[in-house]
Amino acid sequence: MKQIALLGFGTVGLGVYEIINQHRGLYFAGKETPAAIKWILVRDKNKRRAVNPTDCVLTDDFEDIINDDSVDIIISAMGGMEPEYTYIKKSLERGKHVVTANKEVICAHIAELTDLANKNNVKLYYEGAVGGGIPIISSIVETLKINKITKIQGILNGTTNFILTKMTKEMRDFDEVLKVAQDLGFAEADPTADIEGYDVMRKICILASLAFHTHAKTEDVHLRGISNITLDDVKMADTMGYDFKYIGQALLKDDKYSISVTPVLLPKDSVMCNVNQEYNVILLYGDIIGELCFMGKGAGKDATANAVVSDTIKALNEEDSGNHINFAETANSYGLSGIKNEYYIRASVKNYDQFEKVIDLASGAIKKNNLTYTNSKVFFTTELIRSSDMLSLYEQLRECADDVFYARMEHSLL
Repeated sequence: MKQIALLGFGTVGLGVYEIINQHRGLYFAGKETPAAIKWILVRDKNKRRAVNPTDCVLTDDFEDIINDDSVDIIISAMGGMEPEYTYIKKSLERGKHVVTANKEVICAHIAELTDLANKNNVKLYYEGAVGGGIPIISSIVETLKINKITKIQGILNGTTNFILTKMTKEMRDFDEVLKVAQDLGFAEADPTADIEGYDVMRKICILASLAFHTHAKTEDVHLRGISNITLDDVKMADTMGYDFKYIGQALLKDDKYSISVTPVLLPKDSVMCNVNQEYNVILLYGDIIGELCFMGKGAGKDATANAVVSDTIKALNEEDSGNHINFAETANSYGLSGIKNEYYIRASVKNYDQFEKVIDLASGAIKKNNLTYTNSKVFFTTELIRSSDMLSLYEQLRECADDVFYARMEHSLL
């Protein structure tokens, strides 16, 4: 029987322990279980816990684990950059397979850690880092065996999807719904990583790195959060036949990539628009297979633990992990250049002078007969314009209006 060490015993770590050692997962049930967790790394061995493992050893010293030659697999479920990044590196260097759900570490160090795994003839798995229970990493690895992937789009954060669903379905404002999400445990006390897009940014960069065979950098991502979407925006979108979704998108064109994480308006009858609450959905576009769609719960103890244990089974059998992908192939970002969209814009104004300046600035982009003024707010949609021009218009509007919000209008998504 192979031995496993588990780093971290929080929500995900507990879920992993229950599946493997308490035999919730069928693969580990029965008399001849193929593996078991031997060590669990915790911050405080004496802390009172709802579940107190008696079939493995709790330690607060990583050296106990790394120096145990009987440990074949390290499952890292701690969160944050350090010390997890250092522990993963040391584990790979000591010839142990590593399974992690740490999107921050993988996003920043995917090329380095993959190279380190290859040099030491071990595997690195990170299915749980993106999409929770959705097997998107393994699906990309399999798709790439035949296809060139040129586009990835999706709802990649359950917290923000829950918030936008509540705002849309119940016509409640952002702050009120955020509080509900926090009370239910969907949002953290500090929700910045979710609502400002850092979580989605890391996930889409991991997917783009895999799909495009390069290390996609977070500094290349056009990033905008959802915190300034108002109830007025939701109501206006509703009258237009659209709903807001928070979309991560990665495009490949002529061996250059463009990545964005932004609010998007989708037609109410689109498939993606009807993926609600904490669910995630991810679309892949392969040059041969065409469009593939994956949907499931994007977060939570069981969803993420399921992905982690699925990777652990692969590690036990030393199955393909995507370590063969060469991230040394460098593709540059082309940013927003060459991308065109229609846009929804809302500008809040105090007086006629501000109103006049907004209209003058936007006059060349406004779609015919698509302007509304109500409650000291100007709402309009644009013609098809370049994304770089929209960004320039946004910066100009901010100089003469109290608050400005915009979102691209997407018609090509499933």
